[in-house]
Amino acid sequence: MAAMHPSPRTGRRRLVIGLLAAGAILPLALGWLLVGPARPWPDEIAGASALLGFAALLWSFVLSGRFRAVTDVVGMDRTMRWHQVTGIAVSLLLMLVHPFLYTLPDGPAFMRPDDLTHAHVLGLGGASIATGLLAWLLLGLLTTGAIGRDQIPFRYETWRAVHGLLAISVVLLGLHHGLSAGRYSASPVLAGLWLALGAMASSTLLWVWLIRPIGLARRPWRIAAIRPVALRTWELVVAPVGHAGLRFQAGQFAWLKLDRGPFSRREHPFSIASAPSEAGCLRFLIKEAGDFTRGIGALPPGARAFVDGPHGNLVVEKRAEPGLAFLCGGVGVAPALAILREEVRQPTPRPMLLVYGNRVATQLIAQEELERLSAAGRLKVVHVLGEPAPGWAGESGQLDAALIARHCEAAARAGWLFVLCGPPPMLREARKALQRLGVRPAQILEERFTYA
Repeated sequence: MAAMHPSPRTGRRRLVIGLLAAGAILPLALGWLLVGPARPWPDEIAGASALLGFAALLWSFVLSGRFRAVTDVVGMDRTMRWHQVTGIAVSLLLMLVHPFLYTLPDGPAFMRPDDLTHAHVLGLGGASIATGLLAWLLLGLLTTGAIGRDQIPFRYETWRAVHGLLAISVVLLGLHHGLSAGRYSASPVLAGLWLALGAMASSTLLWVWLIRPIGLARRPWRIAAIRPVALRTWELVVAPVGHAGLRFQAGQFAWLKLDRGPFSRREHPFSIASAPSEAGCLRFLIKEAGDFTRGIGALPPGARAFVDGPHGNLVVEKRAEPGLAFLCGGVGVAPALAILREEVRQPTPRPMLLVYGNRVATQLIAQEELERLSAAGRLKVVHVLGEPAPGWAGESGQLDAALIARHCEAAARAGWLFVLCGPPPMLREARKALQRLGVRPAQILEERFTYA
């Protein structure tokens, strides 16, 4: 059995997770510490739900901002899933429910001269009721739109703009409601914290919608070439204009704006298929799968492009495992190709295995290149087809547990690093199969196709 190799990001990941969790809990902790006496327990639960839910909503802005200080440590996939959980599940469950949990009466008629902290009455007024109700309604609309995004008959770019506007509206209305009616938020310390968190959320939108596009405009690219490489799959090449290009690590990805200006909301994430040692240009593999990608082949060479990246932590550089095994599905082979192309340039490349699944043979990408690497002894390739034609000599079916065990058991025993990229169902099955082989979670890197 090979020696255990802890992930170099584990400590930093735990630190970031801890800071995010502490930031969400801090308003509630300060409220309980600074304000008393306690209300009846249903009202305390109602107040705690509002404090936790609103804090989670504000921190979800940071999670969606693609800040590399977070995503490079935690991972873009995990960051976006947290954004969905905190922004939808936590805020929806806590903030939408909290008004119905209060039991105390409201209004000046119920105030007692000795009740200076509103322990026995709610402090709602006309304006605070209005902003609270409007924030509550908009939050319901925001979460409903996020959950049912695929069923909404709008383009993704339109949905994204509306989603952002609804979110900042909930923040501004929620701040007014909390500061004017909230018993705990009336504390000067907590009020200052809410204003700081609100400014943080607003600054995140300013960064995403204005500052980042200005930075992209200063480093333009152009579409150098676009060509078909497999069934409904294209290789896009972009070249830097007036600058040296992008510094990245093999396995990372970027958001692309193609044939649009830097302020356009139409952008999509694609894995970089070229190796970092390839000078200047970037190569991407794009499959026709949606409204935007269906017209990818019609993009005109020479059109402007903008590259926001690099992002992602599907990176094997500085990993000490003795070998690399890739489990990829379809166009998910793109980051694997980047890693392969970089690894074979090393003085002593590690042994590598690629298990590559597709539906039909015409979807195979870079087949000749993979065959050359295989013939040179640099790489073992296992092709898997879901619908093989008569005479197919490779594996057939799916990347299921039995197939993965046949081809990956030796690599698992030797302590190799496993790199997964493909459709989410494939990733789930592959991860389960590898864990049954005794592969530790720290030795599995994965990248999903989609990002919120």
